[in-house]
Amino acid sequence: MSTETRFPGISISAAGLLLAFALACALPASADNNPNPDPAPEPEPVSDAVCQEAEGRLVTFQDFQGLRTTDADVVTRELRNHPGERFTCAKWEREQVRLEDLDIFSEVRLETAVRDSQVSLTYRFRELPPYIPFVALAKTDQDGLSLGPALASLNFLGQGIRAEFITRFGGTTEAQASLTSTRLGPLPLQYDLAVLRVDSYNDFEAFHEDSWRTKLDLALGMKQWGWPEPAFLIAAGELFHMAAAASDSVVVLRPNGDWVPRLALGGRWDSRDRHHLPRQGWYQEARVTQNGGFLGGPADYREWLSDSRLYLPWQRRNTAVAMALYQYRDGTLGQTFGRYDRFHAGGSNTLRGFGHDAFRGKSECILTLENRTDLMGKRNIRLWHWGAFIALQGIVGMETASLWDHNALMERDFHPAAYVGLHVLASGIDRLRIEAGSKFAKFEFAWDLGVLDKADVQRFRAR
Repeated sequence: MSTETRFPGISISAAGLLLAFALACALPASADNNPNPDPAPEPEPVSDAVCQEAEGRLVTFQDFQGLRTTDADVVTRELRNHPGERFTCAKWEREQVRLEDLDIFSEVRLETAVRDSQVSLTYRFRELPPYIPFVALAKTDQDGLSLGPALASLNFLGQGIRAEFITRFGGTTEAQASLTSTRLGPLPLQYDLAVLRVDSYNDFEAFHEDSWRTKLDLALGMKQWGWPEPAFLIAAGELFHMAAAASDSVVVLRPNGDWVPRLALGGRWDSRDRHHLPRQGWYQEARVTQNGGFLGGPADYREWLSDSRLYLPWQRRNTAVAMALYQYRDGTLGQTFGRYDRFHAGGSNTLRGFGHDAFRGKSECILTLENRTDLMGKRNIRLWHWGAFIALQGIVGMETASLWDHNALMERDFHPAAYVGLHVLASGIDRLRIEAGSKFAKFEFAWDLGVLDKADVQRFRAR
């Protein structure tokens, strides 16, 4: 599919990173017993009183402390308070979120020094480890569990770029290299470049997959052209190759395998208060993808995608989340649409409470409503000069899905389910999901494991 916002290897390695952090945390290494502690004391975050004292005063000086790996320009381009301008608490709150969303810092703090009508600002950072060797764990409804050695750089070359080099074996055999960043130098251009090699057996469609994928996703911020800050223009390109043995010819469109180029255009509105652990806001993405056709190759179909996510805090520790994923494709299965691109729903990454491969179709609609309760707030952990954080959420929700093959709108009935779970959240990754789901009709709960936010995983081709 050409509808992923992140590549499977990038995201599904999250549990491996979590294991690496857990092992590091278990070692006797904190700033309190480190024989070479940082000379600068750890300040408390700016309190409301201190922030209000600095409100409206002229910023005369900015200083950065704790940047061991990160280039100062990576920080500067995210700031909203600048020398020569008046300091505001609202700008500080916004720039703190923007810096934490880079996913390269475990802590971002600010000290202010007020003198008359002026204020000097000192930003203090505790970075995440820049390079992490880890065990990459993949858990998909299709392939089950896969493990392998990997290396991740959360802050490649100090530029806020996430680079990953991954291999996995078990349920699937994969190799992957990827680069992801929220900016391309000074440009407000988010990009996700990845190459993935897969050699595995697809039990759902009963064929051996021997495939290569190269893809580039771009999202350009439109603020500089007068649009609101949450607005983005999306463009994505992909080249997918599926080889096939003679016995697999019913899966591909050509006996010797398929080359499928894909090109997508669309838009995104992202007003969430933060990208990691959002509490409020709205995410809406819409795109149209041309697969093959005039781009070349045997495939020829279009895909219309809508991805909606709404976050509403209704208590201090509770957030209601509503999500709707709709992906409609035209084309004729087996003629202009290969069976290897069909959706399969059932399991922790698609429809919790149903068995794997419960439903199939070339189009789908998945609706989710859940409540997230903060059981343990963000807790910072020191790892020598580096840092990390961990948090826990309790989850309860319900969801339903419909999948269909013919050119009709939601032809089949929706299939509802309920679920509960515990989510472990950590810096450098998204979340590890331990969940139990049940069909509405039977209420027989079965436990399963998931990695990353389910709203992201259900966009992956292998999910």
